[in-house]
Amino acid sequence: MLSPLKRLGRVAIVFALIGVLAGCMRVDRSLQVNGDGSGSYILTVSFRQPEPGVPASVSQSVVAPMEAFGAHVRQTGGSYRRSDDQGYASWTYIRPFATVLAANALLQEDPRQEDATHSPVLFRDTLHIARESRLSSAVYHVTGTVSLVDLFHNAQNWVDASESIGITMAGGIILKHGGVRQGNTVTYTIHYNESTTIDVMGRVGGTSDVLFTYGTFIGSGMLLILSVALFILGVRLLRSGSSRRRKQITPSPTQTAF
Repeated sequence: MLSPLKRLGRVAIVFALIGVLAGCMRVDRSLQVNGDGSGSYILTVSFRQPEPGVPASVSQSVVAPMEAFGAHVRQTGGSYRRSDDQGYASWTYIRPFATVLAANALLQEDPRQEDATHSPVLFRDTLHIARESRLSSAVYHVTGTVSLVDLFHNAQNWVDASESIGITMAGGIILKHGGVRQGNTVTYTIHYNESTTIDVMGRVGGTSDVLFTYGTFIGSGMLLILSVALFILGVRLLRSGSSRRRKQITPSPTQTAF
């Protein structure tokens, strides 16, 4: 069993690694889905340089997994580049895909898989894309969560962290929850200790989305028609009942009044 002093030492090492690997980090994602299911996924992960303007000051414990993931991306048909700007070291991974099934596989990968030490980092995201059948339409549906919630309460290192994800549906947006829409793109942005839910539907090329686009109007129109029909039926029933009662009360012309 480890002594309290040794346990404290390990905890200190873990938090030191957290500060080195994830301190002041930025994550930017861009997902574009075309009408035929092809598209591109771009992931950029940035770390603040310990010595601003000195790229070599970035720890090798950061550089090694980032470069290893870059090699993996190249081997699987993508590309990557490193850039150093405004005191940040950034790695950008660009990955084309031919189907949403392939895109979904790419969304599950990031540089953490190349970190042999499995050091903790701040961002924890789950993203999924699928082609689904809804009502009379087929849609591309992107769902999941992006999170910068600090489980280690290490605000000193992460307070400036941010993450954004822009989802572009080239065929048009059908439905979205949350985020900010501009044209065919919905962007979600979070900062330190925040998380958000991703939910965007886009048009599949060559399919109809009438019920999605006009569903509210169609539903409201049908409800109005049903309400009017019930009102007319009710009025007719009332009039019919009133007419029958009058016939029962009115004396027959052959009856004699005393």
